[in-house]
Amino acid sequence: AMPLRGRGPVHVRHLPPVPTAQLWQNPQLETDDKFEPEGAPHRFREYLRGCGVESEGLDRLIFAVPGTVDLMTESSSDRSDYTVVKNTPSMSPRFRGFDFKLAFREVCPRAKVSAVPDGLAAALGVACEHRHLRSALVLILGTAPAVATLFRDPSGKGRFVEVAIWQSWVWFTKIKLDDPYGYCGGLRVTPAGLRVKPKEAFKIPHHQARIRFALDALTWERLTGTCRELPPETQANLTPAEAGLVWAGRLQRAVDALAERFHSVYGPPEGIYVLGGNACAAQGHVSSAKYVVPETRSPTPATQACASQRYMSSAESEEELWQRVPVNVCECDTVQQQVALKGLLYATHFKLKQVSAPGQDPLARGWTRGGEIYLWVPKGGRREEEVPTGFVHDDHVAPKMDRAG
Repeated sequence: AMPLRGRGPVHVRHLPPVPTAQLWQNPQLETDDKFEPEGAPHRFREYLRGCGVESEGLDRLIFAVPGTVDLMTESSSDRSDYTVVKNTPSMSPRFRGFDFKLAFREVCPRAKVSAVPDGLAAALGVACEHRHLRSALVLILGTAPAVATLFRDPSGKGRFVEVAIWQSWVWFTKIKLDDPYGYCGGLRVTPAGLRVKPKEAFKIPHHQARIRFALDALTWERLTGTCRELPPETQANLTPAEAGLVWAGRLQRAVDALAERFHSVYGPPEGIYVLGGNACAAQGHVSSAKYVVPETRSPTPATQACASQRYMSSAESEEELWQRVPVNVCECDTVQQQVALKGLLYATHFKLKQVSAPGQDPLARGWTRGGEIYLWVPKGGRREEEVPTGFVHDDHVAPKMDRAG
């Protein structure tokens, strides 16, 4: 979405979508990896010209990075200007170290440039659409599953919005598999550390899998028998309806486990939102998550508890408490794509006050709350309720914004 600034109201205009390959790839490259980030700015300018927009006139550019940005490259005086890619595991290693600010300086000389991890953009989009939510868990089912969280100022004064990436959760949380289709890839734990197994390695069937490998794009393709990267013996060859039921069963297990993880940090989430291109397959099948409240979980196995029940006090023998959380699965791909775009626009009304990154790598042990935690505060000392949201609507005339684009 692109606001056109002027002296009057801001007109929000949605430009036609463009495939990733058209902007970021060069089909003439002789390697299998066709991504060429360095040529993207000029292709970007040509795309805008085709839409009747001159890139030289833009005041603001903000990118959603399918991965992480480098938090060590910018001065602490302006944390909202992170522009260097750290890692894009679902795209190409050629993006590592790519600096959006330097790359787009020639084609957009007036624009302030920043980059936001796409998981955070999704969480901010949920915050923008649901201003009443105090806390939420966001699960993005794309090339690989990703988790982000939203937590608002508990005082109700709207002083900050905290969003975080929780990649350790999808990498290290295992879920039970109620189907015979197992998983491909995985992690190998050795005394020297962790390493990712090749995708050709598989355990089919298997009773459990890490969320990272239970709900990735390769798994969906295997279920439908369309994965060209893996051998025939890994393919399930299910119909779309059959694959959808298997997918929904795995998603149910995942949201149950992730909701409990969330509770351990923030308390019970008010909602869970499932986005991403592979989310729609479970639409209508998963409506809530259920988990045991961690504070009430009995440390004694059920069999032992029954045997020793007569020796326990009434307080010790109380049953575990269960919590249920509503789950919202996007109805179609077009709708879920707009959530992250709204998050990018919403981010332009905030400044980044604090960033915490306890883990050094998506596979690093020792994470406590998550991989990267971002604390956003409204610009100009405003409360969040004073931040406008009318700019997110198609062809909408919204109040004037702060150099958003």
